[in-house]
Amino acid sequence: MADEVEEFLIEARKRAGILDQAPPQTKQKEKRKHTRFRVNMPAFIRLSSGDVVKAQAVDLSMGGMYIEYGSPADAGKVFELLFDLPFDNDFKRVYVKAEVVRSIIIGDRDVFGIALVFREFARDTEQVLGKYLDLRALKRSL
Repeated sequence: MADEVEEFLIEARKRAGILDQAPPQTKQKEKRKHTRFRVNMPAFIRLSSGDVVKAQAVDLSMGGMYIEYGSPADAGKVFELLFDLPFDNDFKRVYVKAEVVRSIIIGDRDVFGIALVFREFARDTEQVLGKYLDLRALKRSL
């Protein structure tokens, strides 16, 4: 099917007289080690000052988290991060040290998107996160 679409686009470019232009790049499959899941939950960050601030978690995987927050963060900076995962009628807390991969401004909302990679889990919390994500994957497949 993808070949048929590409052939159709080539033919359309020929008819429009723009064949000599480079064809649009096809979207490549992401090469991520871990499956990401959309989330909508608070995440708490301990700043280097010791203050704890609230951010909004947007997606989550075994390898990291993407959050939205009101200030940028420098790439390479390591923060302590805490968030609660819902399990049936209970919540399990995850503590992790996370490193900033990138920080970008999101439109004109004065909000920054911050990509974090998990570097070190507190005792047992890696298993809690793994169990939560396994359950999310199972629900997704049903």
